[in-house]
Amino acid sequence: MNHIALSNDNPLDSLGQSIRKRSDQLMNYFLPGFFLIGLVLATFYDTWLIAFGVGGLCLLAYYSVKIMLPQSDLYQYVLSAVLGIFMAQYIYQMHGLFEMHFFAFIGSAILITYQNWKLQIPMLVVVTVHHAGFSYLQDIGYTQVYFTRLSYFDLQTFIIHILLAGCIFFICGLWAYQLKKYTELHLSQSLQMAGLQKEAELSLERKRNEETLAQSNRRLTETVLELEKAREAADSANKAKSIFLATMSHEIRTPMNGVIGMAALLQGSDLTDEQRMFTETITTCGETLINVINDILDFSKIESGSLELESEDFNLRQCIEDVLDMFGPKAAQTGLDLIYNIAENVPVQIVGDHLRLRQILVNLVGNAIKFTREGEVCVYVNLQKTRPDGTLELKFDVQDTGIGIPADKLDRLFKAFSQVDSSTTRKYGGTGLGLAISEKLVGLMGGQISVQSQPSMGSTFSFTVSTVAGTKIIVPYTHYNMDGQAGKTVLLVDDNNTNLSILKRQLAYWKLKPLLAASGEEALIILSTKTKIDLIITDMQMPGMDGIMLARHIREQYPGIPVILLSSLGGDFGNSQRKLFASVMAKPIKQHIFSRQILSALEEHVPEVTSQRSGHKFSAGFSRQYPYTILVAEDNKVNQHVIRQTLLKLGYEPDLAVDGQEAVEAANQKDYGLILMDVQMPVMDGLEATQVIRNTLVKQPVVIALTANAMAGDAERCLAAGMDDYLGKPVKPEDLAAMLEKWHPANK
Repeated sequence: MNHIALSNDNPLDSLGQSIRKRSDQLMNYFLPGFFLIGLVLATFYDTWLIAFGVGGLCLLAYYSVKIMLPQSDLYQYVLSAVLGIFMAQYIYQMHGLFEMHFFAFIGSAILITYQNWKLQIPMLVVVTVHHAGFSYLQDIGYTQVYFTRLSYFDLQTFIIHILLAGCIFFICGLWAYQLKKYTELHLSQSLQMAGLQKEAELSLERKRNEETLAQSNRRLTETVLELEKAREAADSANKAKSIFLATMSHEIRTPMNGVIGMAALLQGSDLTDEQRMFTETITTCGETLINVINDILDFSKIESGSLELESEDFNLRQCIEDVLDMFGPKAAQTGLDLIYNIAENVPVQIVGDHLRLRQILVNLVGNAIKFTREGEVCVYVNLQKTRPDGTLELKFDVQDTGIGIPADKLDRLFKAFSQVDSSTTRKYGGTGLGLAISEKLVGLMGGQISVQSQPSMGSTFSFTVSTVAGTKIIVPYTHYNMDGQAGKTVLLVDDNNTNLSILKRQLAYWKLKPLLAASGEEALIILSTKTKIDLIITDMQMPGMDGIMLARHIREQYPGIPVILLSSLGGDFGNSQRKLFASVMAKPIKQHIFSRQILSALEEHVPEVTSQRSGHKFSAGFSRQYPYTILVAEDNKVNQHVIRQTLLKLGYEPDLAVDGQEAVEAANQKDYGLILMDVQMPVMDGLEATQVIRNTLVKQPVVIALTANAMAGDAERCLAAGMDDYLGKPVKPEDLAAMLEKWHPANK
């Protein structure tokens, strides 16, 4: 028997499979139907054994062959024979009712659906053998044959019946054969028609392409002429650009010189340590702003090859700390840790152009902070190699935990005026000039710059510079002798592993014994088990228990142990909080100030707390420290006015909604960071409005309930509705400010 090909590449094979599948489904109805007919006929002459036995064997034979040989069409020939056997069964069951042989013709007609004329042969053979054998047995006297109810069945009658059956089987076979041929012919014509249609479409497409090419050639010719005119205009624009840049440089330098000069005068007056740090940062930022203007001029000089680097001794650590000081406030606002580490074998004083080195670091650190939402930005300096002539190759790594860069975008990073996201609606700003200048400057310093990054895993920008150790005497940092404190135990508390690792190495370098704790809770456990801890250094922002909470526990249980707090620049502390600490240091930490504070604390001398920030939390600067887009949902006019004025004094410009429904509509139209939601409002109350917001918004705001209810269970109902917190009325300004500070992302 033939095997059916399963490939769908040949349309005829696909058609054959479709016909076979459709016909098989049809037989699944007819064969059980034939079996049921046998059961019905058994009621006339009590032939149940024949009905179940012969009919069951027929079904078993058909389905067994079909299941065991799924790739073969043998089961179709078995089906043809089975249909003939069913005819013989019916004649026998009806005790010779010869009219039952019409079921053979019904089966013959059914087989036409397979479009295979050969399937008529098995049934013809079964009918012939049945008629010949059973008529002979009845003629010679067997009464239980039940072939016909006639008393005779001579040869002439047999021949006539066989010829008529043969004609019927021949007609059905011819019908199946012609049906198959017509189907194949129709398919062939359809394929030819599809081919002709495709050729027509290709011809039309070629014609359109020829027309498009002709138009493109005309436009290209016009473009070439326009480019010639544009080149001439660009030459003129370059001259105008030089004049413009020179003018703008002068106009910006003039006020910035005033800023830097006044900051210098301020530095000469009596200042606290913190105020002096602020003025130093102002001076550093002012100088850097002037350097930004120089970037544009520098790029032109670099491209023309006329930029020359300075070669002078400078303090590498101070250079890096100045860069990190510039970004301290921004890092604090976003909750980032700024960390740096210089390997011990790297000379503190090197020779080179410190302004250009700082320019490179400013570009790389600035980019790292811009593209990092949480985590840390680290600067590492290592000695890569020392050449025989004494030249040092230093490697700088600026590592962040930001959004990362796709591999297919890395090649455009160091191209001028190019960014990873060059669309006009990109989320992050910038000209894309900084990295291009950095690459050129690194090349002028005898090094190379590279980047390693993975999306969502952060980036590491690395560059090398060639330099030598400095020999001139320059004003050094004030270094404090830590030899007298060697062996003392210092407990470091910080949830940032990188920061812990760097502080541990620094303390070990000063011959102190560091103990590490990743949280305030872990620090308290260590304190309860260690009998002698001389100093505790803790970070401010930690999950669970922050630095102030930890210091309060220490003051209650271990009042004799001094505590140094590492906090973000500009942290606002009251006197009661500052008295908890021997000193409060702004991050990023300067090593020489760090050593002085540690020495003071270990010598059991707590310096007078003079580093106090002017101003109160309840000021317009609060909104800059904790920026929000705020919506106030309040139906009472007086309450609206009070809350709005309070927020205005804090520096916010809130939107107003007079009921819950209006609040929901406003939240769907604008991304709010925080919603102050009154609980009892008309149309839709605050609880229902909060539930709608929680179920519909993709970007979820912080929702604070404003409620005059003070009964038990009111707070639980607010929280159960999806609110984050609640404020009782009347709302006090300091409570509102504390709530805004509490729920700001930087403090989470």
